[in-house]
Amino acid sequence: MANDHEALKRELEQYAEEKGVPIIRGPERELLLQAAALAEPRRILEIGTAIGYSALLLAERFPEAEIDTVELDEGRHHMAEEVMERAGFAGRVHCHLGDAGNLISTLSGPYDFLFLDGPKGQYLRELTAIEPLLSDRAVIAADNVLFRGLVESREPVPHRYRTLVMRLREYIDYVKQKYETHIYVEGDGLAVSSRKENT
Repeated sequence: MANDHEALKRELEQYAEEKGVPIIRGPERELLLQAAALAEPRRILEIGTAIGYSALLLAERFPEAEIDTVELDEGRHHMAEEVMERAGFAGRVHCHLGDAGNLISTLSGPYDFLFLDGPKGQYLRELTAIEPLLSDRAVIAADNVLFRGLVESREPVPHRYRTLVMRLREYIDYVKQKYETHIYVEGDGLAVSSRKENT
């Protein structure tokens, strides 16, 4: 099955490149899996399934974990379901179609690992909604938090990105205050947060 997974991953990488589908970038893939390993996850929640690439990576690395993954786009959702069927993971990777803001209330934790990879401007709203569902040992990873370098830049932000950059800055401020947080600059920035020792 492992060889089948390698071929499937290559197929998804090619599809994502050709169709412009955002999947986790090469340098951040192992960082994501290392972050998840810190939590020794039995249950994982991903916001932003896309075509199922990162859920496939997580399901492969953590064979005992149950995964809930949420996607707003119907076409990508159906493709992700097909990917899980082909990989043999359909029994423990549960693909949910809809807006995360509406679906979070229907989910039940506790989740040991949370991966935020949907709309960047919604990260903080989603995290605060999900926090009651997180286990004591939970680790949170959020992708693309540096957004093309604009989040940490001192230069004026182009008008069309101002709200997004402001919200990502708010997310970073929140997780740095409440959690032990490290931002890996590889790719477009992966923020990894875990509970502070005294909480």
